[in-house]
Amino acid sequence: MYHGLIDVPTFAYFDFGNIWMGSLLGDMNYRIEPLKKAEPPALKVSVWYGEICFELGQISTEFEEEFSDDGYQRVIAKINELAAEYRKKLSEPRN
Repeated sequence: MYHGLIDVPTFAYFDFGNIWMGSLLGDMNYRIEPLKKAEPPALKVSVWYGEICFELGQISTEFEEEFSDDGYQRVIAKINELAAEYRKKLSEPRN
């Protein structure tokens, strides 16, 4: 299901313990991992750039939000914010 610029499944997907990875704008990548056993439970987000897998990529941004529908909505908003910033950077002239 698309939310702004990103494709993310519903919160129930994460409630079952699944990890989601996506990419957009050519080489912006993101990973959402449920940390249900953490105290407190959280959704952990990692963002990296380039045409490289998560395991080999250099994480540029990491953050966590509470493991709830509200936290899920904040995750979506933050990834979209990062994507908008990256899109703007891509459109700037290069010297």
